[in-house]
Amino acid sequence: MEGMLSQDEIDALLEQTREVVTSGDTSRGMVSEQDVKLYDFKRPEKFSREQLRSLERVHERLARLLSTSLSSYIRTNVNVKLESVTPLSYQDYVYSLPQPTLIEVVELPPLPGPAAIEVNPSVVFPLFEQMTGGRPGGDTMLRPLTDIELSVFQKLLERVLQCVAETWHEVVPVKPIMTRAEQDPQFAQVVPVNTPVIVVSLEVTMGEEFGMMSLCLPDVLVDALLHHVGEERRRAVHDAEDREGLRVRDALTDVALPVIVELGTAQLSVAQARSLKVDDVIRLDTAAGAEVKVHVGNRVLFRGRVGQVRRKLAVKVIGTARLPEMAAGATEGIPVPDIERR
Repeated sequence: MEGMLSQDEIDALLEQTREVVTSGDTSRGMVSEQDVKLYDFKRPEKFSREQLRSLERVHERLARLLSTSLSSYIRTNVNVKLESVTPLSYQDYVYSLPQPTLIEVVELPPLPGPAAIEVNPSVVFPLFEQMTGGRPGGDTMLRPLTDIELSVFQKLLERVLQCVAETWHEVVPVKPIMTRAEQDPQFAQVVPVNTPVIVVSLEVTMGEEFGMMSLCLPDVLVDALLHHVGEERRRAVHDAEDREGLRVRDALTDVALPVIVELGTAQLSVAQARSLKVDDVIRLDTAAGAEVKVHVGNRVLFRGRVGQVRRKLAVKVIGTARLPEMAAGATEGIPVPDIERR
């Protein structure tokens, strides 16, 4: 019957279908074995890993300075450790903070834009108790600071900003200015919500008390800071090269170099050279009082004139060698002289 497939044709179509399905499964397996990295187009990565490592190196010193400064200020052992340097959006940073928390909005001229320093209640209240003679260690209540507590704690925030300025001083000198303090993260509004920021998270330990504080740096400020970090690194490399050059030069100044004065040249035949005897005189191609060549090492560098100083032969340097002399090093084509017998 026309339009109907035979059994052989049906078997051939089924075999082709199995081959297509098998090849599709194989390709999916190959894709699944590849490394796939998720990318968020709403928050593109602005800072490279090398830039983040540079910021980590800078702020590791900040953690050490804070440990020393806070310990001496409140007269108890305070240990501050760098937890992480993380790129976020400002909105995500605000959502990650407890409420209430202490946020100090600051300006860091000459760097552009504002920044923020945030101190968790788990750090604020133990430090405040220690500063006012109380006993830290009680349960920390999530409540806003009173005006008196806020005024007292401003002194400690000033020391934190001094440590930030000292940390960045080798990169760029800044003069921190405290503009306002907020206790609701939503009201701080340092930058627009979608602005990329770098969050420097610091872990603070005081006895058995433990908490976090952070430094929020908007992208424009970080770009300016990284620019100065790059300039500082280039200056450091240049200075290191200069110091290495000075060390090499100082080491070479004590190297002994042979200095040879060429009074003249002469060419002898083999027979003349074999017939030389004691007291024979070889006539050179240099006239009396003419300039002579001064060799330093294996190069002609100076012109001189033969003389005498305190009954000793000497050569006075009268100038640098001419370029053809420096290139050739010796005069060619001198005729064979006569040998005088004495």
